[in-house]
Amino acid sequence: MAASDSLSGSWTGRYDYDNVAYGTPVTFDAVLTETGATLRGEVVEPNSFRDDCADTLLAVLIGTRQGSRVQFLKTYTDFDNGEPPLYVGHVNPTATRIAGRWHFPMNPGVKGTFLLARTAQAAVRRTTSATVERVIDA
Repeated sequence: MAASDSLSGSWTGRYDYDNVAYGTPVTFDAVLTETGATLRGEVVEPNSFRDDCADTLLAVLIGTRQGSRVQFLKTYTDFDNGEPPLYVGHVNPTATRIAGRWHFPMNPGVKGTFLLARTAQAAVRRTTSATVERVIDA
């Protein structure tokens, strides 16, 4: 894995429920930091399921990356959500998208898909960095 393949940076995403009875799709923003095989992040999303919380929810991601496979737990900071959902996905070859599935291990009926994409700002930083590296190497 090259340094330019790091998942660190700004992302935008969406998670969907397999069963719409549990909820509608939710968009969110994330900032990820990859250090070695460890993946950490912070998520901000609209509150779509907790009447006792503010309009915006915050969560922390903690997980790992092994090659193209990523896995992380999402723990909300605004409330105790008991069992955090587990996300398992794969990074595309250019490290600009992560897609996969999420579920609650002890509540298998609540599950769905997710997609993360680098934001334009993060993509510009990656392109600029890659161009600088090529100029230096030339």
